[in-house]
Amino acid sequence: MGDFQPEAQVKGLAGDSFIALICNKSDAIIFSVSIMIQRYKVFFNDCLLSISAPDKALCGVCREIIDQPDRKTVGELIAQFEDSGIQTYCVCHENPRAFFNTFISFYQIIEAAGGIVHHDSGKYLFIKRFGKWDLPKGKIEKGESPDVAALREVSEECGITNLKITRELPSTYHTYKLEGNRILKRTWWFAMEYNGDFLTKPQTEEGITEAKWLVPSLFDMVLENTYRSIADLIGDISWNTGEAGQD
Repeated sequence: MGDFQPEAQVKGLAGDSFIALICNKSDAIIFSVSIMIQRYKVFFNDCLLSISAPDKALCGVCREIIDQPDRKTVGELIAQFEDSGIQTYCVCHENPRAFFNTFISFYQIIEAAGGIVHHDSGKYLFIKRFGKWDLPKGKIEKGESPDVAALREVSEECGITNLKITRELPSTYHTYKLEGNRILKRTWWFAMEYNGDFLTKPQTEEGITEAKWLVPSLFDMVLENTYRSIADLIGDISWNTGEAGQD
């Protein structure tokens, strides 16, 4: 079952270590890196609200420093940004996680799970859903763990089996309104390995028309026809061929 909702998306990066995809317009590998990033990226359609510490603020965009992220202040910010049409805006606070915790208190939480699937040939699995490139994911069913849900959703949406999870990745978030209520959907992401054939079967009843294996040199095709949040996710990944002498 899919979980497509086009209205808005949120991405947060804050933690100790995670798996990154590495490539340089060629084959790709997956490796572990350690980082501490305190920035949350909130997408309202193609508009970006960035929440970060002042020294981690995005460069070259309007910014606002908020000393006390109380519910009144954060609620007014959400309401104003939802209707502003501003493409990129940065909100700064010394404790971005505390700010984000206040932010999510305005939403009903729903959970989903999905995967970034790496084939041993160096290709990665993308889907085309409702005419745009995306990654396979869907809602977690009652009593289901995130990792089991991620494996099930990738299998259902792409028609492949015998997937193996290699690592949990940072979660992302997207928001939408349902019957006037704000919904925040957390998506658990997992790095997966697959060494079977390239035959896929897109789950057409979920609006998926393609499930395609792509080498990183073709990722520009994805970037030309995807949502800003997906493009931003791909842009945050560090790429390398894994060959000696290349960064």
